[in-house]
Amino acid sequence: MERNRAILHTISTETPGDAELSRQLGRYQKQARTWLRVGLISIAGGVISFFTVHHTALKAILVTVLFFGGICCVLFLNGSAQKKIKRLMQEQMGMFFQAELEKAFGPDLHTPEMHIDQPLMKELCLLDGQWEECEIKNLHEGCHCGIYFSAANVRLNHVYERGNVRDGLGTWRDMVFKGLVLRCRTSDTAPYPIFADTRMENNPQFMEMINAFEQSVEGRILKFHWKGNIFSLAIETDYGFAAVASDVDLSDLDAVRRSYIASLLEMGRALDLLLKNTALFAGSE
Repeated sequence: MERNRAILHTISTETPGDAELSRQLGRYQKQARTWLRVGLISIAGGVISFFTVHHTALKAILVTVLFFGGICCVLFLNGSAQKKIKRLMQEQMGMFFQAELEKAFGPDLHTPEMHIDQPLMKELCLLDGQWEECEIKNLHEGCHCGIYFSAANVRLNHVYERGNVRDGLGTWRDMVFKGLVLRCRTSDTAPYPIFADTRMENNPQFMEMINAFEQSVEGRILKFHWKGNIFSLAIETDYGFAAVASDVDLSDLDAVRRSYIASLLEMGRALDLLLKNTALFAGSE
């Protein structure tokens, strides 16, 4: 605990370029938030117009301008600002992020059996619901207190076409899952393949661990799978592994660094909870 406090309090490492980076990140963050707000209001206005305006021509104009204009604000203008933020942070702070990640969990190990990718999502059936697109971010495989693990932020989208032949078809994406996928190599081998949907099944062997884990990451474990000596979890949560929280003021670079390190410490605490489960790690206490 003292080490964790020390880490969080010794982050102020400003460099001559920090002032300019702070200014740019703050500007792009304001742009992103502004375009997102404008876009959402515009989309809402378009939807309201569709149901309340009875004049056909006026309705078509308002829906086109407001609804599709709002979509453009959210996807393109907000998206452009977000890409600039991501590029800047990777270019200017990427080395810091990588160093802290490896300090916490060691270098990326890249073992095939611990990989997290789209085929794994399909193979393990960890996440139900119709989805065709898988976005995986911040994948890292490392070690914590003897636990070999891999973790990644995952988003699953249902991708489909909507519209008609006359007006044209558009591609739409509905998010069906956003959260964390975590895998770890257990010291014991599963007596048989265990697959559980925690929303529908009460598995006493793991309930204490599940409840504590959900409180730790402020999320909900949807499913877990234990086969051989690999235990996999799908957690619906806003927590981002090896990430900066979305509510952080990006113009405050020390806050950015603290937020990133806090996300690593949170993963360490979550893994500590897994270690306490004697079914997975016999004799670990």
